[in-house]
Formats: sequence, C-alpha cells, structure tokens
Amino acid sequence: MAAILTNPTKKDYILFSEELTGLKTPENVNVEIERLNFYLFSTYAPKGPLNHYGIVHFGFMGIFFRISNGQYGYPNWLEFFN
Repeated sequence: MAAILTNPTKKDYILFSEELTGLKTPENVNVEIERLNFYLFSTYAPKGPLNHYGIVHFGFMGIFFRISNGQYGYPNWLEFFN
C-alpha cells in the first residue's frame, strides 16, 4: 500500500530532473514526458524531436533510479506496456 501512495508523479519527476541538472524548466516551454504508470512504480522518459527519448528513470516509493543511458530509443522491454 505504501508503494501505491508514494508512486512519483510527473511533477515529482520534473522537480527531480531540475535538481539533477541544476536547470529550471521555463514555464513557457512544454516538455513532453512519457509516463507509464504501474501503480506500484512508474517509468519516465523525456521525449524530444523525432520521437527520440532521453534517459529513462524508474520511479518507486518517491525515489528515481536511472535505467537507461539515454540511447535515444525507447527501451524494448517497455514497448510491451506502451
């Protein structure tokens, strides 16, 4: 039950990204972030031009873990859930 209540949101991911990079996202810029919600955890990937994805993070209990190297492609194992 605790995992469901602490599953990070997109807003949490944006705040995490801003802390990680030290850069604040401008309010007039629309950043597309793909989120897959599994209720106990979620995955987050920033989406750029030409459907290229950045580094994918796994969010669990309010903490984010990096699960890709920013290979500009969506992780194959997540395609099943998309």
